Amino acid sequence: MATGLNPDDPMKTHIYYPGMEVRDELWLKFALIYLERLSFVFTVSEKSGLTALLDTLRQQCDLLAEPPEPAFFAAITPQIESQITGLVAPDFVRHKVFGNKELIARWRTPANHDCFCPAQPGLERLHGFCLTHGFATQDEGGIRMARRFANLLSMRLAREWALANEGALITDHDYLDRLLHLLESRYHNRGGQDCFHLEIPLQVPTHLAEISFAELVSLRGRSGFRQQLAAFHQALDALLAMLGSGYADPEVLARFEQAQQGLNQLLGPETRSLPLTTLVSCSLPAMAMIHRLKESRPDSSLIFHPIKKSHFHQRKSQHFFTRLGQVKP
Repeated sequence: MATGLNPDDPMKTHIYYPGMEVRDELWLKFALIYLERLSFVFTVSEKSGLTALLDTLRQQCDLLAEPPEPAFFAAITPQIESQITGLVAPDFVRHKVFGNKELIARWRTPANHDCFCPAQPGLERLHGFCLTHGFATQDEGGIRMARRFANLLSMRLAREWALANEGALITDHDYLDRLLHLLESRYHNRGGQDCFHLEIPLQVPTHLAEISFAELVSLRGRSGFRQQLAAFHQALDALLAMLGSGYADPEVLARFEQAQQGLNQLLGPETRSLPLTTLVSCSLPAMAMIHRLKESRPDSSLIFHPIKKSHFHQRKSQHFFTRLGQVKP
């Protein structure tokens, strides 16, 4: 199935969701430093202030990957339609992800259709379905939907695409990050897998907001930067695979810290910490592993959040969450 990601491209692609558009330029600056490839599920709307900037980045550096091929959207549409149909069925039972009947009624009220979604090849059937069921109203060049509903659709499409392509999801919406976990699993007091949030403090230039895009593009192009970034992502993948196995391997943690250190040295003397968080689900009880890792690397900056039990009823995607509050001017 054509998907839009190049299987021969060894670079790690992060798919941003909710996928309409990145909310601010600061996040794109973070992406230029830390992501090898960034992709969006949806076409960025003409009404976005970022369109010109994204065009410039496409010409000047290799950050932006292609969106999914129309064939991918078309293939995944029936599955998403059946989920929406389940939501609006008369015997619909409240589900904590999708709220309740009042919420669905709000999503079907045209006055609440405040989010413009441009027409996009491959999404014709899904857009038509949303129009037929009252979740969208027609607009020039596309449709309008309630923002939260559009976000849910986008999250679902991004997840399927990431799973099909070994990609990772990334967002700066904590609400959607939690929602994605609820979509795939349920917290449970007894049984289930050990899960915990891992917080990775990333260093970014202190005055990131004031650094121009041209400077960041030039940093990406500097000798050795891309190799260091690739080494960081390979070490991060190895770290997450080790944590997921439940077997502590201090060497893997040491290699990750070394790769991170190598990247930090290229970011200049004035940096501050910014958390990147991801959910780890563990094949074995996690406590012993975490304890051993902390013992072996007492100075490690990784933060292990409390362990919870989760039952995964759908395949778990890899998803990251960033908070840029610390570097906002």
